Amino acid sequence: MIKKSAIVLMGIMLSSVLYGENYSEGKKFIGLEIGAAELQGGRFLLPEDASTYDQFYKGSDVTFGLRFGAQNEEWRTMLLFDYYDNTDEDQNMEMGMLTIDYFVISSEAASVTVKPYLGLNVGYMNYESSFIDQSGFMYGGQGGIVANVSDKVDIDVAYRYSLGYDTDDLDHFGVLMLGVNYLY
Repeated sequence: MIKKSAIVLMGIMLSSVLYGENYSEGKKFIGLEIGAAELQGGRFLLPEDASTYDQFYKGSDVTFGLRFGAQNEEWRTMLLFDYYDNTDEDQNMEMGMLTIDYFVISSEAASVTVKPYLGLNVGYMNYESSFIDQSGFMYGGQGGIVANVSDKVDIDVAYRYSLGYDTDDLDHFGVLMLGVNYLY
């Protein structure tokens, strides 16, 4: 019950920021991200033997993503689509996620080109392994730094951590990522 309440409150907060009047004054962007990810989820160590199921198996590999969003001087909202495929450890995950970030440094310091942020995320994922195909919700947080390379390009370095909600086979997904955004 507490997890459901937290997800509902996070959704309300995200939607209220998305529809704020002053948010429409910001810039839109499209970007790519790549990261070193760790996924903890269930898998069969030997697919032919059901007794080798490991509920807490940790795999690590590269994840790739596409991001769309908008930002102003204080807030950033993104819609992410990430793909993680570790064939050596038989783990695959696709996810769509909505994130909201708050830039910690105030907008009054116009000469600041590096902006640290903290944020929340909520999304939906599909996790697959041999004999496992599970979909469900995820939620979590992130923190990082955005560097404005130019008026049109941002570089983003961050750590994002997400927990599976009401899923039997996926516990968490963490990624240290590098993103590049084109602002328009």
